[in-house]
This record gives sequence, C-alpha cells and structure tokens, in this order.
Amino acid sequence: MAYGICSFCESPLPMKERVKMDMNSEYIIILCGEFADGNTPLTRAEFWKLYHKYNDSMDELIAAQEEKIEELLKRSASIAFGKEKLEQMGVRISTVLDEDFPQALLEKLGDFCPPLLYTVGSRQINQQKMAGYVGSRDIGNEDIAWTEERVDENLKKGFGIVTGGAQGIDSVALLRCLKHGGSAIVYFPDTMKQRMGDALLREAVFDQRLLMYSHVSPLAAKSRHSFVASAMERNKYIYAQSKATVVVRSDLNKGGTWSGATEALKHRWTTVFVWDNKNYPGNQELIRRGAIPLLDDGKMPEKKAAETVPTEEKKTEEKEFSQMSFEDLMKQGDSSEE
Repeated sequence: MAYGICSFCESPLPMKERVKMDMNSEYIIILCGEFADGNTPLTRAEFWKLYHKYNDSMDELIAAQEEKIEELLKRSASIAFGKEKLEQMGVRISTVLDEDFPQALLEKLGDFCPPLLYTVGSRQINQQKMAGYVGSRDIGNEDIAWTEERVDENLKKGFGIVTGGAQGIDSVALLRCLKHGGSAIVYFPDTMKQRMGDALLREAVFDQRLLMYSHVSPLAAKSRHSFVASAMERNKYIYAQSKATVVVRSDLNKGGTWSGATEALKHRWTTVFVWDNKNYPGNQELIRRGAIPLLDDGKMPEKKAAETVPTEEKKTEEKEFSQMSFEDLMKQGDSSEE
C-alpha cells in the first residue's frame, strides 16, 4: 500500500489510488472552485442554471462560449498553485461527476446540491448507513445524556453519525461516536481550516473513521455567504446524507435547527425524528408538522386508538410499531426498497 504525508495529521496516511478525474470534472473545479486567485467562481445556483441550459452536458456548456465561462476557463493554469496547496493540506476536491461524491446529496437535493465539495478523510465511510443529529447550541445535561444514549444505540446497530460540527448537540453526537470507535461524517459550514488542529479529529482521520466535508474552500479568505447562510446550506447536506435525522432540541420558529428541520420535512429528504420533550415547544411543533416523536427511552409512543375498533391483528401491529426504535424503522425501510 502506498503512503503519503498529510499535513492535516502530520503523519503518514495510507493512500489508495486517486480517483480518476475526467476533464468534465476538472471543468467544474475551474468554474466553481475557490482558490483565492482573484476570480469569482460560479455560485451553486449559477452553475446549475447554466448546466440545465445546456442540456445537463458539460461538453455543451463549455462549447457554448458563454462570456463568464470563457473568463473562468482562462484561470485553468493559474489555479494550479492553489490545487497543489490543497493537496499539501490533505484536502481533495470532489465534484458531482466523481464516483466518490456523496450521491445522496445529488439524488435528494437536486439543484440544492453543491457542484463540488472540499473533503478530508476516508471515502469509504460514504458507503456506511448514517444517522443524523442536529440541535441547539444551548443545551443542558439532560440533552447531552439523551443524545449520547441514542448515539450508543446507533453504534450498536452498525450506523455511523453525520453532523454539522457545531457546538452543542452536533459536537456531543460527534464526540460520543468517535470516542466509542464509530465512524462519522461532518459537514462544516466554514473552511475546515480552523478544525484541522483538533487532536481527536486528526486521530479519527488517521484511523479512517472520519470524513469531513465543506462547500467552502480552505483557501477562501472569507466565505462569499454569511456564516448563517452557509450553515443553512450545510444543514441540507446532513439530512440528505442520513438514513434518518434526530432533532434533539429546537427553538420554535427561529434558528438554524428549526429552519433545517422544517425544510427537511417539507421536501421529505429523509425521515425526521424529534425528542418528544414536552418542555421544548419547538420540538412539539415539529411533531405536529410531521416529525416522528421519540420518547425518553428512544422508542416511539403508542398510537392513539382509531375511531373504529381495531382488529387483534391491527392491535399487534401497532404495539410492535410503537416498540420500534428509529434504527428498526430505518431497517424496515431498507427491506421495502429491495
């Protein structure tokens, strides 16, 4: 096995053969990548608008000689230094045309999917089933304990964890997962650069148990979007990547957790579970809007009796359903897809 030095870990990492990148993928990097070279790349919305305009064909898009495209293509040589710098940092660029790109994002998000992602870590983690965790930054001991119990259940069932890396619930779920030998995916809303000094993350990357993504380049001096807007973009990726996402604590009608959860429910990107904590009005409203409640023990509550008297068979089905954990429900979904 070949080895290379990753400055992120400052240690040798096993390097598999680099994913082959065709010219169309290279074009996406030239058009959408941020390399601090003085050029303004295409935004996500601009890229997909042009891509669809030319029949979802990069060949046609490049051949169309759009003024903006022609200007960006001129920088193909000037960005070589930036690409080399990213490689020295251990950062890869994965585009929607690459095999290692998280396909769930493209399949579920459509034009909300980023054309490319900056990534560090083992691509193989993408093949693992993931449970997402989101929630408030302002949390108490009760929130921490409930989250850790659910993560422990996930790990026992063979799930990895996907979060956004923020303070609060995201960090609790991520740390619990990594400290107990699990695999995780993190979608950061910023450049990842400031995260690269974290010893636990470095160790997890070295052990090939952590895959980090960001739609913001580590070379970007400043995100072209506000941090809040970037975090909202990132929230979509968590829901799309996960088999199901657990909302531990949400404010009511405000905040990133609330916005992300209501958007996921609206678009049905994944199954959304929420802790049925009666002290959290945001959680209760999400349940009213269609999120599946989870009790203190992680199980779903028994369904209310129907207007008509259910048959014994129906009673048995409802009892079994109420005793299922959300991992069981996800497995049920797997079998129905086969």
